[in-house]
Amino acid sequence: MLKVEGIIPPMVTPLNADETIDEAGLERQLTHLIEAGVHGIFFLGSTGEQPALRDSEQIRALRVATRVNGGRIPLIVGTMASSTARAIDNIRAAEAGGADAVAVAPPHYYVTNGPEEQVAHYRACAAATGLPMLIYNIPSTTKVMLAPETIARIAEIQNVAGVKDSSGDFPHVLKILSLTRDRSGFRVLVGVPAIAGAAVMYGAAGAVPGTANLDPRLMLDIYESALARHTAALQVLQERLYSLMRVASFGAPIACFKTALELMGICKHHAASPFQPLSEEKRAAIAAILRELELVGR
Repeated sequence: MLKVEGIIPPMVTPLNADETIDEAGLERQLTHLIEAGVHGIFFLGSTGEQPALRDSEQIRALRVATRVNGGRIPLIVGTMASSTARAIDNIRAAEAGGADAVAVAPPHYYVTNGPEEQVAHYRACAAATGLPMLIYNIPSTTKVMLAPETIARIAEIQNVAGVKDSSGDFPHVLKILSLTRDRSGFRVLVGVPAIAGAAVMYGAAGAVPGTANLDPRLMLDIYESALARHTAALQVLQERLYSLMRVASFGAPIACFKTALELMGICKHHAASPFQPLSEEKRAAIAAILRELELVGR
């Protein structure tokens, strides 16, 4: 089974103004991340705007990413949907497009009643593919918090390789680690950058941090320092991370990240509607942070 670990950025999906894929920008961003040394890519996730993109553009984006990647690092593809049947359709499309693994969230819109339905959803999705599958717990968007006990039950399904927990709840992560520690091959990843270092020190396999879109080397340094238990270095890196996280404070984080990437010369700022472009004042504030962190020239 695929070994899921390290820093796996949830890559933005560069778009043109008409919400078609900005293929040149996608190639530049993917190359930027691969050359920095990331361990994989979480493609078409929440930061990648999968729920907002047309199916045809998702397929096109994955086709470009697969070509550019050339098998260098694993592509974990988001397959979020409002029902099990639609999630399975997305899984099959990801499989056909060259995904190395898929990430499956609980069904959204209609909130499931409890763990029995949640486990059944994951069991059906896992049975529909031969690819490794990650549980994707992101209650801020699905409005469903998968309990650690439920995640542990899902972890027993044969091709479930791990969980990306984006709850931001550190005790929740610790409980997942406790309940799945004996599950061979099951990896716990965190999706909130601020707790990445601490989570790795407590046994998490890595992180899927949105900030890695802008400064992948910072997140790799945090991961490596946490593995080595270099707490003094980790404290310094954490301060830089807090400075970088300010970029996402000027509006929708996706729009902020894309604006920053445009200022860095990587891709266009466009995000899927209804996200709106940031004001010139907010662009200037983001540019100042990027200059402060030496991610763009002064």
